[in-house]
Amino acid sequence: MKTQNRFFKLILLVVSTVVLTSCSDNSADEPILQNEDFTEADFSKVVASAGELEIPSTSEELLEEKESNEVIDGAVWNCTTKTYDALKSGGTGRDGFPLFNPNASVIYPGSLLQGKSLRKATPDVIAVERAGGTISYNLNNGNLASSFTVDKVAKSSIQDAMNNIIANSPYDLPANFSFTYSQVQSREALALSMGVDFENAFAEVSADFDFSTEREYNRVLVELKQNFYTMSFDIPTSLKGLFADSVTPEDLAKYVQTGNPATYISDVSYGRIYYMLVESTSSYTEMNAAVEAEFNAVVGKTEVEIDASALRELSEVKIKVMAFGGESSSTIRTIGGNLSELVNLLAESSTISTGLPLSYVVRSVNTNQIVGVQLATQYDVTECTPAPAGGEPIHTAHWKGQVLSRMGPVGAAFALQGTEFILISEDGKRYMRSFEAKLEGPFPLSELFDGEVPFGDDGIGAACNIVGNEPGTDPLVMFMSKNGLFYNYAASGEWKDWESNIEDLAEGNNPLAISGVGAMLFNSKDPLGPSTRFMFNKVGSQYALYRNNPNSFTQVFNRSEWGPDNTLPFDVGAGIGFFLGNTRQFILFDSTGTQYVISNGLSGPNDTPLGPFEL
Repeated sequence: MKTQNRFFKLILLVVSTVVLTSCSDNSADEPILQNEDFTEADFSKVVASAGELEIPSTSEELLEEKESNEVIDGAVWNCTTKTYDALKSGGTGRDGFPLFNPNASVIYPGSLLQGKSLRKATPDVIAVERAGGTISYNLNNGNLASSFTVDKVAKSSIQDAMNNIIANSPYDLPANFSFTYSQVQSREALALSMGVDFENAFAEVSADFDFSTEREYNRVLVELKQNFYTMSFDIPTSLKGLFADSVTPEDLAKYVQTGNPATYISDVSYGRIYYMLVESTSSYTEMNAAVEAEFNAVVGKTEVEIDASALRELSEVKIKVMAFGGESSSTIRTIGGNLSELVNLLAESSTISTGLPLSYVVRSVNTNQIVGVQLATQYDVTECTPAPAGGEPIHTAHWKGQVLSRMGPVGAAFALQGTEFILISEDGKRYMRSFEAKLEGPFPLSELFDGEVPFGDDGIGAACNIVGNEPGTDPLVMFMSKNGLFYNYAASGEWKDWESNIEDLAEGNNPLAISGVGAMLFNSKDPLGPSTRFMFNKVGSQYALYRNNPNSFTQVFNRSEWGPDNTLPFDVGAGIGFFLGNTRQFILFDSTGTQYVISNGLSGPNDTPLGPFEL
């Protein structure tokens, strides 16, 4: 009996121990939540709360239009510069986002990206564990392994899947080279043509693909693209199907908030692409013709074959090439004028295995619709046409028949700002204002500035805005008396009482002190202070360059030495020195004040003054 009692007690002890141990274990463990514990609605709530990216638009608004003139090969051209505010949709359509960093670790089919970062060259990821997925490519070329399924979407597994597909693919390349080109006159326009955001992504390109600055170049951007294939990620049918079982809506919410929607890469196109920045001093008409002649035949071909003969006809040609894909891998080369190197580079053959990622398409996780970003920039477009019969520049053509009939001969002149000119009458008492192809006046000279006009009854005989005509700069105008012996100033909108004798210029070493000064022309203004101006003697037959710091004159030159010898057709009675953009020009009036010429003041074979033109 005692033996049975001991046995029952032992059994009871064992059972109690097991029960207590089980209770202790259950109380210590927290329940593990799995993906299946959450519904599709839980994930949908997080995704929907972020909203959608704004639908980008394409537009072009003309903000400003300026007219100027250029002297090209000895001829006057009327030029119009238009400033555009441009909007372009980036990432939408067939081509998607351009990819200028082939090693970007986040760009692969199925990659989850944060929507607000799509402007960047390398977007930000949504770093959560992923479920599986299937990728395939778009070629119908007999490959029986054209798709591949992975258990978990990651860079490494997708890379293995793509290699499996490509390894079983024939090596023939599709014959689908495409060719486009566009004129680019600014870095902003270059970024827009390449489809990248100027502020966020263009810096990665521009460091090696920048403009040459040693000359005034026209530029054309040429794009040659050959898509080898496109890898596509099967569009997910549910949100839960994107994530591993361990991912919770809270994990997703770390990356997805209002204004930062969840997106994924659905397609990545692989191949090779050449961006060529062609720079030349030839006209855009000549450049467009050469580019079309050279590259139109490439469209639809498997390889690029050019002889560069049309490009060789361009003047001062320079070419920078950005090459992605093909045997060259990723290169940026400055070809310069060595066009044979360009021919050899483009002629390099490729196989399907050498394709690099060129662009990618992004879709919304919420709607599976293709999304894009808004690219916005401002850029200038300048168009020049030969000046009409008569040859007058656009900013002086309206003088013809108007100045003489309304005011009489010109005795002095200067530029205020830009191409706003002041023409002063021969008697030095009245003036006309020339601006935007219109003439105003004549008005009494007392209305030009506040205060009392200097020199009394003698009047104004010469004038020069010594700080130049840059817009936004307050004019500081030097005036000479009609007799050419005294000078004074106007500053801050007022006539000044600073009258001095011209013999005091250059500390008494003025070579024109005896003859007097009859005309002045602005030449230059250093931002640090010193300025220079040309001064002609009273009869307009000689001139010298005056510098105000240190105060000095050059030697005296005969007016026949202005420009190529003996091409200035008259003695000078008045003049205007001014800048059109970065180009300095001079307007020189004859001693009778009835006609004028346009000059750049240099002495090369194409620097002969243009005109004379009638007033």
